[in-house]
Amino acid sequence: MEFSKLTDYLDHLAEHGIPGCELIVHQNYKEIYHHMTGTGKKGMPITGKEMYWLYSLTKVLTMSTLMRLMELGVFSLHDPVSRYLPSYKDLCVRDGMEIRKARTVMTMCHLMTMQGGLPGYDAPAIERGIRRYHGHPTTQEMTACFAEDPLLFDPGDGFRYGLCHEAAGAAAEAAAGAPLRELARELILDPLGIENLTFHPDKEQCGQLAAAYRRAEGKVIEVEHPTLSLIGLPEYDSGGAGLMGNAAAFIPLADALANGGVGANGARILTRESIDRMRCNRQSGKALADFKKIGHKRGYGYGLGVRTLMDRTTSKSPVGEFGWDGAAGAYALMDPDNHIAAVLVQHVLDDLDTFYIHHPTIRDLIYEGLQ
Repeated sequence: MEFSKLTDYLDHLAEHGIPGCELIVHQNYKEIYHHMTGTGKKGMPITGKEMYWLYSLTKVLTMSTLMRLMELGVFSLHDPVSRYLPSYKDLCVRDGMEIRKARTVMTMCHLMTMQGGLPGYDAPAIERGIRRYHGHPTTQEMTACFAEDPLLFDPGDGFRYGLCHEAAGAAAEAAAGAPLRELARELILDPLGIENLTFHPDKEQCGQLAAAYRRAEGKVIEVEHPTLSLIGLPEYDSGGAGLMGNAAAFIPLADALANGGVGANGARILTRESIDRMRCNRQSGKALADFKKIGHKRGYGYGLGVRTLMDRTTSKSPVGEFGWDGAAGAYALMDPDNHIAAVLVQHVLDDLDTFYIHHPTIRDLIYEGLQ
């Protein structure tokens, strides 16, 4: 193994506006690469103890939790969402200038594959829910607000990256009778011995938060509160974007997903069959075309909350490699065929080069190094 090119690439990210990052790579649970570079807090060198808002990397934990609930028979992919969230029973769709009744019933599968027709994180329903419940909406109260507005399309008729996983987490709560934070802790985090992944960080964890930045008008500027309005609500568990954590905390979950559902400590969180269901592309026709418009997922399809590689010619990783990323640049890669897990953390919002250039390059340099 030779990872000097990878190290050199990471060390030069500061020249591209990434003040600091950390990357951990495991194979068969063994650490084969670990590098920290740049600064974490207020110009101080990264130590690995910093915490980061992981944003949409949260989806990997949420979907793992939902897959485990399905194994336990709590719900199935094809259950109507309205079975658990009654406000989703009589949904409407905006069709041009017309608002009409939805022609299809929204299912849990539609939510988990982003085919539910819900809008993105700029939806007016979010602020409406915050105001309605005076800053303390529960997960189910907030996601009920999403159902008040017309869908963008009939469930199953397209792909729209947005609030579907927020609603999926709420439906799982209702089906299982417990908050998402407790389900994730009981079914995934505690069995793997993970402590520093949380929807609601305590004072000590907040004190370890790495400096955060945003790219704007060609400059990278430090920001004080790098969160979406859904993050930080005390009663709300954001299944799509709400985790705070770090690379050391996330790698045990990535390890388990890359090794048949079994963690390094021997705990089983999922079956290999569930992982294969999770990473199976479920987009076709218009939905697949919509997914490809994201642009920076070249060669990938989308399964149950994760990208999944379909075209081997676009990547040095194998078909079936899967994972996701977050708005500030966090990134996870799982390769069940070669038992490889990789987690990158950084804290720069709105940096398109991270997704179009840096993530694919880091992925390919990992595989080059393995050879």
